[in-house]
Formats: sequence, structure tokens, C-alpha cells
Amino acid sequence: MKTNKQELASTLLSELKLYINAGIASMHTFSGPLGNEDIFVRLNNKEDIASVATMVKKHQGRCVTVTPNGVEGGDEVAYHFCIEGVMLNAISFTDDKTVPSITPILKSADWTEREMNDLFAIKPVGHPNPKRLILDESIAEGVFKEYVSLSEAMAGAATCSLWENLNEAKQGESHE
Repeated sequence: MKTNKQELASTLLSELKLYINAGIASMHTFSGPLGNEDIFVRLNNKEDIASVATMVKKHQGRCVTVTPNGVEGGDEVAYHFCIEGVMLNAISFTDDKTVPSITPILKSADWTEREMNDLFAIKPVGHPNPKRLILDESIAEGVFKEYVSLSEAMAGAATCSLWENLNEAKQGESHE
């Protein structure tokens, strides 16, 4: 017997196929043990994110956040939407540091798109308020390119070598 979230996820998957013009490169669903439903969609064309946002708005959903990730040849931008507890994750690719803004469709994307521009230098084209979110002008646009990503830093936290190195460094300290 399907739950309400499973039924909604099934409906969203069917509608996505109708809304997306250039097609979907891949589509996966995940049903968690606690009844959570997650949909992952990789778009063939970054312009189709506006169609996804339109569908999300139709279902009274919202943009939770936007996650950029530098990859070979450009950037992937993952938009994370929530519709009645179902998470829809739509991933697009940009090779020119631009994506169409979805803020005119979903106001909930406003700050996350501005943050993406400030920290990753990926411009949401057509954003109604493109002012910097981080007001300190001394912080360079795209500043995160200069630092190690949190996911890279956390990958080391799960290895024994990290703790071995910390213990080794601690033993070498002098407490005189």
C-alpha cells in the first residue's frame, strides 16, 4: 500500500516528464525507512529549471536551498525543493557560470540564488534583486573557489589517518 508521500512522488515524476522541454538525463527515487521520499533529476538543459520551479509552485512547494558544485568543465547546480514533505532535487550543468533565476517563480529561491552568486560566482540571470547578499565588499565574489569545500574537508574526518595525524601532532607538543 502506497503512502501519501509515495503517491505524491509518483505524481511529481509523471508531471516532470511533461514539464521538461529538453528532456531528463536521469531520474531516480529513494524511499527512506522513515517514510521520506526523495526524487533526483538530472536535467539535460539548465533552462529547464524554470519549468521545474513552475511545477513546484503549482504544488505549493518551495525552494529549500541551492547547492553549486564545481565539476570538470563547469559547475553543477542542484536545486532542492520541498513539496508536502517530498524532496525534489533537480541538478543542472552550467559551463558559463550562469543559470536562469527561479526567484521570479519561487520567492523562496531569492537568498539562496544571491548566496550562490556571492560565494560561487554563478550568476542567476533574471534575478529581480541581484544585489549582493553578503554586504562586506572586501569579500571577493566567488570566494569559495579559494577554499576547500566542506564535503572535501569532512571526507577526511571519517578516516583513521586523520586521527592518527592529530594524535601524532599532539604527542609532539611540548607542555612546558
